[in-house]
Amino acid sequence: MNMKKLVSGAVAGAMAMSMCAVSAFAATVEMDSEYPGSWAASKCIPKTELEAIGGDVKITLTVETRNLANTADQFLIRPMDYDNGWADMTPECTSDTVIAKVDGMFCIPEEATTVEFVLNGSAVAGMGDSGLSFQVQNVTIKSAELEAGSPQAEFPRVSDADGKDYCFGRKTFEELGGGAAASDDTSADEDAQAETVEEETPAVTEAAAETEAAAETEAAPQGDAATATAPAKTGNTTTAAIAVVMIGAGTAALLSRKRK
Repeated sequence: MNMKKLVSGAVAGAMAMSMCAVSAFAATVEMDSEYPGSWAASKCIPKTELEAIGGDVKITLTVETRNLANTADQFLIRPMDYDNGWADMTPECTSDTVIAKVDGMFCIPEEATTVEFVLNGSAVAGMGDSGLSFQVQNVTIKSAELEAGSPQAEFPRVSDADGKDYCFGRKTFEELGGGAAASDDTSADEDAQAETVEEETPAVTEAAAETEAAAETEAAPQGDAATATAPAKTGNTTTAAIAVVMIGAGTAALLSRKRK
């Protein structure tokens, strides 16, 4: 088979598989075009859509807060299993960016346009066919983007008063305990990297010394070969030595052919 055709076929196949993987692990579900009402249920993300992702599901909601004539006292959503009595699904969720009240309601800042969290994949199997819905207060959920995810941080649970302060920007995410876990993990990663560098430095220095010694030995004049100190036996053949052997073998083969 023509080599160009073989390579082209392999590339085309890889691209097709890549496109299939993307479509299998991402989906967008349209939700409410209008506010469903105070403490009402949003439209559902069907269970089949959640199962299609497989495993933990990262969910990014597009939201719009509602504050008519400045009468809203807070902006809240709560994930729930619609078919099973609106069962609270907050304990099955993690997020690096969410603050929740003790009753499981996610507190949404008034200026927010998206909310991101991860739903535990093992919880999806026990849900009803209607899937995941949200109880809302002064929030309209426009759409939900689904993709494969992994567990994030356990979000802080705050009082009703702190939740309201957070919604209106009177208290920050960090003040209410958000981001602490992520900060600790970052520090741990930096310490681990520093230890790795310290451990690897002696090995690198030793390897460099061995390479330099081998190069000096190979560069010695032929007349001094008998008195030159042999390089340390490291179990590795230097690149220069391999090249000399290959050139010598090639020259011998050419001379042999000419003689014949």
